[in-house]
Amino acid sequence: MDPVTVPVFKYFQEPLIPVAGTVDLAPFLIMIGLLTLGAIFMRWRWGEQRQWLRRGTQVMSTIAFVFGLHPCACMVRDLIQGALQINLSNVLAFLYMMLIIPVAVFAMAWGRVFCGWVCPIGFIQELATKLGNWVPRLSDPKRTQYLRFFLAAALLLGTVGTYALVRAENEPVLQGMAAAYLIVLAILIMLSVADKRWEVRLRSVRYVALLFFVVVTVLGIYLHAAFCVLFTNDWRREPVLLFLGVLFASLVLSLAWCRFLCPEGALLGLLTRLSGWKVRLDRSKCSGCNTCNQVCPVDAIEVGEVDERSCLYCCRCVDSCPTEAIEMTGETASDESLVKLPVLPEAGG
Repeated sequence: MDPVTVPVFKYFQEPLIPVAGTVDLAPFLIMIGLLTLGAIFMRWRWGEQRQWLRRGTQVMSTIAFVFGLHPCACMVRDLIQGALQINLSNVLAFLYMMLIIPVAVFAMAWGRVFCGWVCPIGFIQELATKLGNWVPRLSDPKRTQYLRFFLAAALLLGTVGTYALVRAENEPVLQGMAAAYLIVLAILIMLSVADKRWEVRLRSVRYVALLFFVVVTVLGIYLHAAFCVLFTNDWRREPVLLFLGVLFASLVLSLAWCRFLCPEGALLGLLTRLSGWKVRLDRSKCSGCNTCNQVCPVDAIEVGEVDERSCLYCCRCVDSCPTEAIEMTGETASDESLVKLPVLPEAGG
């Protein structure tokens, strides 16, 4: 989609802060403001109040970017298209990259502030997950596992059946790719639900998704993203079905899109490794209760040990720790308190 074209359902149809005629500087400044709020709130222990502050920044971001202004949230695509415009039209290059620039800078400095505190897509998935909280409330964990596996299988079969019924001849490639996204996501969820060790192993699939997204963008193929419905008012069958499928996936496995297929999350996970800000564990205070794992939306922590490539920096583990053994800090910690990547158990263990 041409970034100059504003979707009709956006509240602001004209640039709020016009630069070079048609470029609106407002999205750039709003993103910086929201990221700054997230970085500030993330740094201090606020207890339960911090999660309300996080919800506040997510709501403001959703209002600003879904209903207010700016036509696209596919920042990896915009990064590539903007890079191709450098020296050809620097104004257009900035127009494409005005969101990914501050998001990437904050990721390198303070971690995945965008993912945990600002991203409207993650926020909408979290709301969907809350609607599906009835799934883990079953008394028998084994029955819960079977139910989640069945729902993921239903997503897989439903995608295949729907694609076969509504397939159009004018865009077979795009429709096929949209269906493939959901089929892959459903299979990943089925494997993850069947054995949690698979969920840990399959997290690297996000980098395959990132590479795939980069390749198709360079080739000039506009791939439907899961949330084109929200950001570009694209109500064709492909993006609508993909959007509904991702929301249904979040009912089965929280933030499933973020775990496995989000290209922006994969990129920011790599950039975050440059950041000094980490979730760190004071082992002398840790009671081993594993409350942190129970509240983590992407299962990125296990008894205080964090998978830094998956952590969203939402601070839910920090705020839920009953012994205050977990901190979000930029300070250099000792070897005993530094968090480490989880060690996968042996297949027979």
